[in-house]
Amino acid sequence: MLAIALLAFGVAATAYLFHTGPEGGQVTVTIPPGSGLSTVADILAQRGVVPHSLAFVIRARLDGRGSRLKAGTYVLHVNEPYQALTAALVAGVKPRTIKVTIPEGFTIAQTAARLAGAIPGFSAGQYLTLSRHYPGTAPVSGYRSGQTLQGLLFPATYDVLPTVTPRQFIGLQLAAFRANLSQIDLARAAKAHLTPYDVVIIASIIEREARAAGDRAKIAAVIWNRLKQGMKLQIDATVLFALGRHKDVLSYNDLKVASPYNTYLHYGLPPTPIDNPGLATLSAAAAPAKVNYLYYVGRNDGTGPLYFSRTYSQFLKDGARAQR
Repeated sequence: MLAIALLAFGVAATAYLFHTGPEGGQVTVTIPPGSGLSTVADILAQRGVVPHSLAFVIRARLDGRGSRLKAGTYVLHVNEPYQALTAALVAGVKPRTIKVTIPEGFTIAQTAARLAGAIPGFSAGQYLTLSRHYPGTAPVSGYRSGQTLQGLLFPATYDVLPTVTPRQFIGLQLAAFRANLSQIDLARAAKAHLTPYDVVIIASIIEREARAAGDRAKIAAVIWNRLKQGMKLQIDATVLFALGRHKDVLSYNDLKVASPYNTYLHYGLPPTPIDNPGLATLSAAAAPAKVNYLYYVGRNDGTGPLYFSRTYSQFLKDGARAQR
């Protein structure tokens, strides 16, 4: 009984010693890795977080938290209440992260520039090298190892450590791509003899061409219908990709640029995606509208939805209307 009474007295005494005044202002405290309980207590006492280092040691040992305190830099208070203090030290400090948003339709070059601008020390060059000639296994059926990862580096907001490497970030994007692609029903594409990679290529074109959400599935229908009928796609976005620069209006000579991405010269889909599409566009590429459109045209000022048509004569009329 005497031992129990002494123990109870000890707990009460250390609790009294631990918190002797009102909570004060903020202080920043760094606990080095490998610090033992006594070292932690001394650091806390030196910064005024606890008034008595020995009292903190005794109480932390009594409640079993003494061996669970984590290293890190903490923002605490003078005379921090014991429960709040030990809860913070046991939980540890979450490492600082950086949020980076990659918009839908960004190319790998645009993504590399965005990452280098947001993450100190991030190598845009290494990101581009790995993205353009990916040495890993095929992320999706239809993709050939060694090709560019354009189209497969999913656009989203990523919360990463400042130390993230280009290879690690690419891994995050590929994982996000697989997770999002798994939500899409690819049955119609398979029946149309289109691989999942073909769907990504189509989505990348739609991402550049659509001016309104309602355009996506209709553009997909135009592409599917033209492929089925053996027509050239003749899509401006692929020519712009081949040119490597933006132009508001393509010239006749632009349409003759020698490139496998020039769908005015070559039949079928371009060899790879031309940007990185988002989930809504991937979904539209896999499930086009059930219409027999073969043409579309947009207003010269870039506003409003596209005009879709089934015949070339109507396409010409829509073109004249678009110019007005």
